[in-house]
Amino acid sequence: MPLLAHHVEINLFDLVVIEPESMPEHAVFIAVTAIVVGFVAYGVRAATRDALAWLVRRRDTATA
Repeated sequence: MPLLAHHVEINLFDLVVIEPESMPEHAVFIAVTAIVVGFVAYGVRAATRDALAWLVRRRDTATA
C-alpha cells in the first residue's frame, strides 16, 4: 500500500493540503480515490452508451 500513495499530495489552491502520513490515512486516501475513479469510469461508460443510443435513433429516424 505505501507504494500506491506514498508520494501523493493534494493541494487545493494552497488552501487545503492533504498529504497522508500514516497507514490509516493512506487507506482512506486510496479508498476515496478508488470511489472517485469508479464514478468517473461509470460516467464515461454512461455517456458513451447514451451517445451511441442517440446516434442509432438519429440514423433510424433519418432512414425512416
